[in-house]
Amino acid sequence: MIPLSALRNGEKGVVKTILGGAGAHRNLMDLGIVEGKEIKVVKNSGGAVLVAINGTKLVVGRGLAMKVLVEKYGDGGNDL
Repeated sequence: MIPLSALRNGEKGVVKTILGGAGAHRNLMDLGIVEGKEIKVVKNSGGAVLVAINGTKLVVGRGLAMKVLVEKYGDGGNDL
């Protein structure tokens, strides 16, 4: 597993676990980022990370993105 913040543009994965306290979990849940959800990085340029999840694009702050551990899909993985 790797942090969401480590995925490159266009890479996809599935959320496996979320690190941090109740506040981080609540913030991510409010965004729809929960364990088992597929997620795609649209743009990761070193700051906030633009992701696509549930058919919606969201901006996730870098610190929060570092708390989301994902299992990256290999090439030809599932489309979102």
